[in-house]
Amino acid sequence: MMGYANQNAAMNPRAYVSSQPLVFGHAVSQVDGIGWMKAALQSGDSVSAPGTERALRFYDLLLRVSAIGSRTTCLDDYTHLDWDRMRVHVAPISGDGQVVADSSQWRQASLDARMEVFAETALKLARVAFRADAEAPDLLVQVSCTGYDSPTAVQRVAVEKGWRNTRILHLGHMGCYAALPAVAMAADNVGAHRFLTTTSNPLAHSNAAIFLVELCTLHHNPATTDVEQIVQQCLFADGAVRVDVTSEPMAGSFGLLDHAEALIPDTLDEMTWRVADSAFRMTLSRRIPQHINDNLGRVVQRFLGKNGLVVDDVRWWAVHPGGPRVIESTAEALELSEEAVRHSKQVFYERGNMSSTTIPHIWAAMSADEEVASGDLVCSVAFGPGLTVAVNLMQVT
Repeated sequence: MMGYANQNAAMNPRAYVSSQPLVFGHAVSQVDGIGWMKAALQSGDSVSAPGTERALRFYDLLLRVSAIGSRTTCLDDYTHLDWDRMRVHVAPISGDGQVVADSSQWRQASLDARMEVFAETALKLARVAFRADAEAPDLLVQVSCTGYDSPTAVQRVAVEKGWRNTRILHLGHMGCYAALPAVAMAADNVGAHRFLTTTSNPLAHSNAAIFLVELCTLHHNPATTDVEQIVQQCLFADGAVRVDVTSEPMAGSFGLLDHAEALIPDTLDEMTWRVADSAFRMTLSRRIPQHINDNLGRVVQRFLGKNGLVVDDVRWWAVHPGGPRVIESTAEALELSEEAVRHSKQVFYERGNMSSTTIPHIWAAMSADEEVASGDLVCSVAFGPGLTVAVNLMQVT
């Protein structure tokens, strides 16, 4: 064992990272959320659809074994059962003004309607995220795989605030691991910007701001009886967070030491995320936990070894909770203790799987925890289509 964490040895950060979760929408308990899905499935013509009874029993099973207590949604729809005042999950209307009774279309909003909600919600959240900022960051990034609107929310905010010259980027459709490469890219930008300015101004600081917004519940299909889709509808939730990446440490920040990504062989179709007719649609193989068990150890050991470390040198692990088995498989593959991954389980219980915004929520939970001490090493692990494994190494400042 190298003992970096125990000795609180200072390492040389590429940049400093802090995260601020954004509070919005409606917190719905897992009991109420699954109850809503069942009620929606039993309403209208959907009740006679093939597989309905089996789907209802499967919802009950998932509730009994759920590791989630509550989830957030941007939609008021999930807080009531008045079908006439739903915004997204409303019975479609035909050209002659009649309600469409086809069970295959029941309560299925158009993709356009879903993206309208995404655009509205993202802009409101971006305004909140940057309302206190007078000066523009050197780099402004928006990350999402659950919605598209161009100009993006951060572009609109930049115009409103008069930020005419800041660099603006959008990272889309990377899935749950996107926060890690976004932070790595921002750190590269911060380092390059500071290098270019220090000759004339040796005290120059550089900063990047990343706005991550994932509205997963927009893509639910209440009429589905597909088991895979039902699992996802019991896991995914909405989330938003601002992540700052700076050249100087901030209160509650982590020093970013390294970043890496790897592709697991022969797994290209194990996780997909595609635009379908009325929503985005995911496929998620049951074999993913086994792929993690079989491959993650080598990836992480190689990554840490490059930094002169072994797994035992890292005290805290921010594991993206794709589901409870993902956390368990990661812990098994790396022989991690319950204590090491407790922040991941805490965020998963409180918020569910919020796609790319989840890891920054885990960082925020660690930052607020008095037991996470200055000098402790933190390793983040997230997964996405590819199958891609993304990891980063940070040290508590």
